[in-house]
Amino acid sequence: MDKRPTTKSRPKKGKDPYLLALGKIWPSILLAYDDFKVLKPILEYRLREKIVYAYPALPYINDLTDRTREQARRTYMDAIAGGEIMVFICDTGKRVLRSYVFPVEEPEKGRSKSTVL
Repeated sequence: MDKRPTTKSRPKKGKDPYLLALGKIWPSILLAYDDFKVLKPILEYRLREKIVYAYPALPYINDLTDRTREQARRTYMDAIAGGEIMVFICDTGKRVLRSYVFPVEEPEKGRSKSTVL
């Protein structure tokens, strides 16, 4: 459970820099998930602040833009049904909010979605 995450496919321009950032703080992500797993939280890593937050899922999703709310809700429901966790990475400098879904037991098999803030 302490393996670092990777995705199944690579972006065209090389490695995903956000996935690399998540890999560096993966133990903190697992700790935050374990602390709140009964609540099935959404985790958010704020890249510039280097902080992991755990949020109640539905209020977090409801605060997203109209354009991304339904997709995030479906992705979250699929993740929970599959025993997976949903992690967002927030890069305020580039105005990017990207979500990743990782199997709790096998984080190296994560997948991602990109959203512009």
